[in-house]
Amino acid sequence: ETQSAEQNVFIQIGWHGPSIGKDDASTYAADVFSYILQQPDHRFQRNLVDSGLASAASINYYTQRNVGPITIFLITTPEKAKAALAATYAEVAQFGSPGYFTNEELENSKTILEASDLFDREKSSEYAHTLGFWWSSTGIEYFRGYQKNLRAVSRADINRYVSTYITGKHRVGIAMLSPEAKSKAALGEADLIGSK
Repeated sequence: ETQSAEQNVFIQIGWHGPSIGKDDASTYAADVFSYILQQPDHRFQRNLVDSGLASAASINYYTQRNVGPITIFLITTPEKAKAALAATYAEVAQFGSPGYFTNEELENSKTILEASDLFDREKSSEYAHTLGFWWSSTGIEYFRGYQKNLRAVSRADINRYVSTYITGKHRVGIAMLSPEAKSKAALGEADLIGSK
């Protein structure tokens, strides 16, 4: 059965993340952690997408000099929106737990990021765009040391990033949905920001 876009609920949850020049180490940890959670067999994906609560779930950090945003994005249905948000915040509560990701997932994430970075450098059109982005937002030195610093990210670095910028921190939650879906979903502020 095909579902129309009007029946979808698009949810974003956002935090203020690390800034280049103030906490560079956390910017690398943010990239690695985001890629850990993007892996299809990671529990974040299993508990949100494979469970059927969401058709898509992702987390992203956008590297910036002045507060890079951290964003979780979900696509779900009106009937599952509350449960999807509750499950998302249950995952967020576990981000800093010792067993939340494996060493293999950590290393896979670094490899995926490194391969993606190298692939972007292969095409001159992509490389010009990539170089322009890094130059304007971080400076060339950050870009030149990116792969080396990604490889150096440890579990402790990720835990520090999570505890400094996500766990228990102020956040904003928004939902975009049709008027019909809004009445079905019955989402409130507490649902969107994960407060009880």
